[in-house]
Amino acid sequence: MKKTIALICISFLMGGCWEKAKGEKIGTLVKIANEGFWWKTHEGELIRGGMNDGSGSIGKSFHFTIERDDIFEIAQKAMNDNKQVHIYYHVESITAPWRCESDNVFVDKIEIVN
Repeated sequence: MKKTIALICISFLMGGCWEKAKGEKIGTLVKIANEGFWWKTHEGELIRGGMNDGSGSIGKSFHFTIERDDIFEIAQKAMNDNKQVHIYYHVESITAPWRCESDNVFVDKIEIVN
């Protein structure tokens, strides 16, 4: 019985569990990078609202992790073209430390706003 409980706990920690929030945000991507010392993850930063001046965007930032390569490519294109994006995301309560550099925020879908 103890082995079964330990196995269940380990599997939750390995993959993540307990989705605690879902949401959407619209803004401009200002950073897309591969980060991490041991395990590389796709990390991004979105600026919501604010202004866009000659030196960059000013506003509240939103940090997130992109796990899928196809979504990462859309994010790179949007950032390179300086387009606004609509991000759909979820937040997990517990995740393995190698899954993200953000606060357990994972992107499910990105759409470029026309």
